[in-house]
Amino acid sequence: MPLSQTQHGPWALITGASAGLGAEYARQIASRGLNTILVARRHDRLKQMATEIRDVHGVKTRVVEADLTANAGCQSVIGQTGDLEVGLLVNNAGYGMSGYYHNLDPDKQTKMVVLNCVVPVLLTNHYLPLMIERKRGGLIFLASTAGYQACGSFGTYGATKAFNLMLGEALWKEGKANGIDSLAVSPGFTRTEFTEVADIADAGIFRVATPDSVVRASLRNLGRRPSFVHGTLNKFLNLTGKISPRRVAIAITHAMLKGRSQNA
Repeated sequence: MPLSQTQHGPWALITGASAGLGAEYARQIASRGLNTILVARRHDRLKQMATEIRDVHGVKTRVVEADLTANAGCQSVIGQTGDLEVGLLVNNAGYGMSGYYHNLDPDKQTKMVVLNCVVPVLLTNHYLPLMIERKRGGLIFLASTAGYQACGSFGTYGATKAFNLMLGEALWKEGKANGIDSLAVSPGFTRTEFTEVADIADAGIFRVATPDSVVRASLRNLGRRPSFVHGTLNKFLNLTGKISPRRVAIAITHAMLKGRSQNA
């Protein structure tokens, strides 16, 4: 079923909740009556989000300030939510880096892999068994259209999103027998601060999605399918990539991304 208090409540935990898609997940989840745990590094933004959500939607909120890439980051989140029944985990936190691999900062690349891949594993390791005990719950993994084929000038990021895509789909199959919904969400370019962090030039006609539309589609598809690609154009490009020879799909994707990367 789509998002519901009965299946996915009473608390939802959203990582990267201070801006962009994470903030929009928090708003829309709260609008459906679920209490929200907001996780991110920026305390001031989290407090503003918590106040907004309480005032507008009348639900409970908890702010958890944490650097998830730090050694004890995930353990801190787990420790600060131990008294709450988390029925929905939204693995949203992540960032990208564009440019040729050898030109990118190795430490930032490593932290990107930790945040995009290791953190969802650690948090899912903790919250999923508790959901299975209750025979209900939900998981959302932020994948990307970049996770469907190799992406020159965006290689490590695309690889991390392929990881989330495969994990989300696998847990969809595993979770069905235990009443757990899992969904891998693949947006294309979306109007958030992500492109600034990733150092990508304006995406033009490809940057057509809004956080509102991506999140609304996510919550509608949760429990209905293992994954989905957001947007008609993205679905068309994804289909084209599937039926093209791999070297052709890779070349096309590289040409598209190279023209938008500041560092290639």
